[in-house]
Amino acid sequence: MAGWITDQGQSGIEFKLPPGWQTARDGAPLPDAGRPLMSNKVWRLGMTTQIYRRVVLVLAIIASSLVPSARAAEVVAPGPSVDYTLTLGEVSFDPLVAQPALPQEWATPRSAGPNLRLVQFVGPTKQEWLDDLRASGMEVIQYIHPFTYVVYGDLEAVTATRAAPAVRWTGDFLPAYKVLPRWRSLPAEGVASTVLVYKGADVGRTVEAITALGGKLDGIADSDPAFSYVTFVLPGDKYRDAAELEGVYSIQPEATDGGLRGEMSNQVNANNVNGSNQAFPGYLAWLSSVGVNGAGVIIANVDGGVQDTHPNLVNRFLPCVGVSCGTGSSSHGTHTAGIMAADGTSGVLDSFGFQRGLGVAPGANLIEQNYSPTYTQAGGMLLLMTTSYNNGSSLSGNSWGPSGTPLGYDEKTRQVDVGVRDADPNAAGNQPLTFVLSFMNGNGGTSTQGTPDEGKNLFTIGSTKMQTSPGGAQILQIDDLSSNTAHGPALDGRKIPHMVAPGCYVDSTYPTNSYSLLCGTSMASPHVSGAVALFIQYYRGLPGYTTDPSPALIKAAFIAEARNLVGKLDADGGILGPPFDSKQGWGRMELQKVVDPQLSVLYFDNPAVFDNTGEQWTRSVSAEDPTKPIKIMLVWTDAPGHGLGGSTPAWNNNLDLTVEDGANVYRGNVFNSVGWSITGGAADDRNNTEGVFIGPTAPGGYLIRVNAANINSDGIPNSGDATDQDFALVCYNCAQDPSFTLGVSPSPQDVCAPADAVYTIDVGSIMGYTDPVTLSVSGNPGGTTANISPNPVTPPSMATLTISNTGAASAGNYNVQIDGVSGAINRSVVAGLNLYTSAPAAPTLTAPANGVTNQALRPNFTWNVPAQGVSYTIEVASDAGFTNIVQSATGLLNPTWTPGADLLSDTTYYWRVRSTNLCGTGPNSAEWSFTTRSFPQILLVDDDDNGPDVRATYTAALDALGRSYDVWDTNNTDNEPTAAQLSPYKIVIWFTGDEFGGFCGPGAAGEAALEAWLNTGKRLWIVSQDYLYDRDSPTGVPTAFMQNYLGMASPGTNDVNQTTVTGQNALFSGYGPYTLSYPFTNFSDRISPNATALLAFSGNAGTPPEAAIYKETPVYKTVFFGFPWEAISTPANRQAVMQRVLDWFAPQCALKGDLNGDTFRDGLDVQQFVNCTIGNDAYAPGCGCADMDASGDLSGNDRILFVDCLLGNGCP
Repeated sequence: MAGWITDQGQSGIEFKLPPGWQTARDGAPLPDAGRPLMSNKVWRLGMTTQIYRRVVLVLAIIASSLVPSARAAEVVAPGPSVDYTLTLGEVSFDPLVAQPALPQEWATPRSAGPNLRLVQFVGPTKQEWLDDLRASGMEVIQYIHPFTYVVYGDLEAVTATRAAPAVRWTGDFLPAYKVLPRWRSLPAEGVASTVLVYKGADVGRTVEAITALGGKLDGIADSDPAFSYVTFVLPGDKYRDAAELEGVYSIQPEATDGGLRGEMSNQVNANNVNGSNQAFPGYLAWLSSVGVNGAGVIIANVDGGVQDTHPNLVNRFLPCVGVSCGTGSSSHGTHTAGIMAADGTSGVLDSFGFQRGLGVAPGANLIEQNYSPTYTQAGGMLLLMTTSYNNGSSLSGNSWGPSGTPLGYDEKTRQVDVGVRDADPNAAGNQPLTFVLSFMNGNGGTSTQGTPDEGKNLFTIGSTKMQTSPGGAQILQIDDLSSNTAHGPALDGRKIPHMVAPGCYVDSTYPTNSYSLLCGTSMASPHVSGAVALFIQYYRGLPGYTTDPSPALIKAAFIAEARNLVGKLDADGGILGPPFDSKQGWGRMELQKVVDPQLSVLYFDNPAVFDNTGEQWTRSVSAEDPTKPIKIMLVWTDAPGHGLGGSTPAWNNNLDLTVEDGANVYRGNVFNSVGWSITGGAADDRNNTEGVFIGPTAPGGYLIRVNAANINSDGIPNSGDATDQDFALVCYNCAQDPSFTLGVSPSPQDVCAPADAVYTIDVGSIMGYTDPVTLSVSGNPGGTTANISPNPVTPPSMATLTISNTGAASAGNYNVQIDGVSGAINRSVVAGLNLYTSAPAAPTLTAPANGVTNQALRPNFTWNVPAQGVSYTIEVASDAGFTNIVQSATGLLNPTWTPGADLLSDTTYYWRVRSTNLCGTGPNSAEWSFTTRSFPQILLVDDDDNGPDVRATYTAALDALGRSYDVWDTNNTDNEPTAAQLSPYKIVIWFTGDEFGGFCGPGAAGEAALEAWLNTGKRLWIVSQDYLYDRDSPTGVPTAFMQNYLGMASPGTNDVNQTTVTGQNALFSGYGPYTLSYPFTNFSDRISPNATALLAFSGNAGTPPEAAIYKETPVYKTVFFGFPWEAISTPANRQAVMQRVLDWFAPQCALKGDLNGDTFRDGLDVQQFVNCTIGNDAYAPGCGCADMDASGDLSGNDRILFVDCLLGNGCP
């Protein structure tokens, strides 16, 4: 036994104005918009006095709206930070740079009364900042990276917070952030849904309001620390209305597309293989030699039921009490239970001499739980865990999941992360429970996981190759991932899974009283569940044992010693790099290294609690065997993430692991190409597993440092205050040494000469070390003097370093090294000094070049770093005098910037940059200009395989119609335009032709991009006879995008072979019938509309014979042809159909500004203009002529042109 447990440690007419239009407030006069509201000449438009007054009033409103909002003056300028970009509702934005492009109806501002709002701080959280929020009347609910909190309070309270220096920005928690784009266009039929309601709001009143919307209440669970989980059957078209209600935090459809995910594999886990990776019998004997078999540990087998009378399982099961406790039998559950803990009683052998019914932990006990239907209930995931814990289980084994598709960190994932920390919230204190999960069978690819696979605190397991089927012969490539296993990363970028284990194929128990080979990640995680039981038994036997290892320690112990699979194959057959990655995680489980370590292991389970950002924990260690590597793993059970789903970052508290060897500093998760730690790199700010592996030898003494980089959340509920975090650390091949530590603050420090630079040096003690430490300084700027007082110091103690006479030094960035020596122990720490002697010089602009044309709508601005430049402010204006700044950013730390929103097309802009440092702000750069390119309205996406190439059929029709366009060629791949690349275009025509050998239509990433783009008010026409065939899952079932955005009913029918089509309903009535003449094989489909769409064309095949559909919402329009438009037999007919689609998409305008069609531009057009701008939709009925600049959007420029036109100053 080589392990050691260490310290555990308001009456009248109201005009409805568009979003973003600002009027003067507080009785102040309307600002001058830079142009006369009325000219001196007589303005005669033939209007009545009433109409005249109305026009004057509306024009005044329009004119006043041209003044930029002063909102930015209400917030604090950003402090230094890498990035303030928020991702909410699948839109990323820096709130001080650009507001997110959201559908108007999902961006309704909150009322003045209590509701959910957002507050972003300038940097990592300080407890006093949260105290100030609460003192102003805000309730702090949930952290969201970066530096942002969802809070609850009224407008007065949130306004009061804006003056605080630490507050960077405040805003509303909009309905768009509560419902992901994919769920915003659901049909009116009832959808099983979970609504998260903040407990501090009136939950009962909110439930009543949702019921009034047609929701049928199913249940309420209050087990979450912040939210009530309320389940409804809610009409899908009422999600937006429900999202408006007080206290509603998130609405998500119930995830129901998931479900269920001998001895030979045990020997592979224990590395009992020969030089060719061939396993040999003898697992029971190995367990006996190690002294573990899982005895005394209970595993909850949460599955579909078990044949618990199987001869190899009958002695393993204990009684289970609870609604999910099962009595039924299933092949899947029997198989997974056998892998965990079958005891081999039957003695049945396979043809290779291995026991067929022998699990990893044959002495452990099991309880049987059925995951369904409990998981669909309110708080059901956590309820399953509560039942596991209350029946004595130390861990929960799960080879299933609610969803088989990536949903991000959703509400079910949050429930599991809550349960790992406290599986029974109704009991006092915290009841931890390890949750082992089979990663999704996603078949490789990228981000092919399901739910709750993106959890932080659970233990996710992928699959490696094991045996053949039929036959059961061992596959010798045991370090290759099996093709069934999913790849990460999580949608927010975190790396998953955590580890891999044998899964394809695995021999285990099977009903009735039999055995079988099965393949899947479902077979992989039960190996780890059994292994965890062995480790718990082993840990209980260590010196100093008092309590079972925490879930964090268990994970750390396994992943630190997982087998590095670099050079082996991933699920797609590609070559793996070293861990830590999103395919193998930390590698393949090596059980023998965990439960039978040959060298000393130090286990630190909750040795300290961090209450504040900036706190540290240190330990000094050396290798027991310097010829072997040291492996150090930090894991913490993080506070629960947001639970909103999607790609919103889900990490909360951030700890950083560093290991110091003299001047060498190794950071967690910074590895070379073979998997050893290297110096340099950046701290990992998102994963809650961090490793440092020093090897292949470790001859030095090492200082382990765990730094609380950002403590922003309640990592330890039911204990301490609202911001705290504990952790676990495991160190393999380690022995502790008494020593001292060095720390310095602040570092780096900015100084404007001639001020002194003053630092505090913290000399800490490890294991009672009190020998004097002599301090010295080097690297301070030439001409300065450095003094340390006192010196030497006896740890633990403080000293002060003062660097004076800075006026004699040159400006620059200096690394001042502080060395401490005590006997044979040497420690070093670096204090950063950024010395400035003046404000920065003016930057030199580099791109876009001065006067250049044809620029992107989101140019990449770059400039040279000026002397003593630190941060930058960039301004982009529509005039050379910079009186109308259209976009800007401040606090930029790098000499480059890309706008977060599009500029107008075919428009000249002016830009400049200035720099700031501690000494002040320097002059503006020279002012350069550029002109954006003129984007056509249409993007034609060529997604065929050029066999034959049908693009010319589309371009000929567009040319004949006089429509300009750009072309994007996918080159027969999923190289598809992103949302940003789609954004300048108003219409997308996406055709796939024959597309043989590739995949028709947009893939998952392409669909997500189209969703985001459509939600900004755009139009899409997809023409594809095999989009359904290539993307359905299962057969005939459309993707969520097809159903929600194209309006397709499920199921559809592939390859019905339409030969004629006839137009239907208002859009296409009178078009056809058309004979279809295919330029390639006829694989056309039956495409039927759901309740949100209408039939566009009927066909002559399929039941019913439906061939195309169209859908119109207040935000976007789509058309989907399940037959090739190019198969319509004559050019004239094809052109007529195309013109009909495009006219519906983008109405033509005969006279700009004539919105009522009476051929005059006068006061009668004003109210319609205002109505159009409310929706900001140039394609809405009657609004085409409001688009004065023909940009496709209704913007401030259209307002100026419309006012000028009515005033007689010229019309477009």
